[in-house]
Amino acid sequence: MGRAADLKLLFDALISQFGFGKISSFRAANITSRIPKYKDVKVVETDLNEKIFYSGRYTGYGDEELSEVIDTLLFQPDEEKYRKHLWNDREDLIHNGKLLHFREIDRKLDLPLGTAKRLLNGVAKRYGLKPEVEMDNLVRYKADQ
Repeated sequence: MGRAADLKLLFDALISQFGFGKISSFRAANITSRIPKYKDVKVVETDLNEKIFYSGRYTGYGDEELSEVIDTLLFQPDEEKYRKHLWNDREDLIHNGKLLHFREIDRKLDLPLGTAKRLLNGVAKRYGLKPEVEMDNLVRYKADQ
C-alpha cells in the first residue's frame, strides 16, 4: 500500500466514486510518510483477495435480481441433475448436502462480497432445501422430503 502507483489508483478510484477532488493535487509522499514502518508485518491472504470496492458485472443489482442470478447459475443446474438422478456422491449436488462456501460462490459468480451469505437461504427455499449445517462461512442444505 505504500507504493505511489497503488496510492494513486486508490485516490483515483475514490475521486471517481465520490465525484469530488482532483488527481493533480495528489502527492504520494504525503501519505507514505504517515504509514507506520513495521519490520514483521504479515499480510493475511484474505486481505489480498477480498474486493473492497465492487465494480463487477452486477453493480447496481438489487437483492431480487441477485437472487435470480444465484438461482439460474447455481441452483437450477443442480435441480435438473437431481431430478434426473445424475449424481452419486453427497458433494455432487446442493440437494444432497454439498458444502457451499459463501466467499467462493461470490467469487465464482462475480457477486458483490456478502451476497451469497445474505441470499442463499432464500433461493434454497424455492427448491425445498433447508440448511442442515450453517456457519459463518459455509452452509450445507438438506432436501425437504
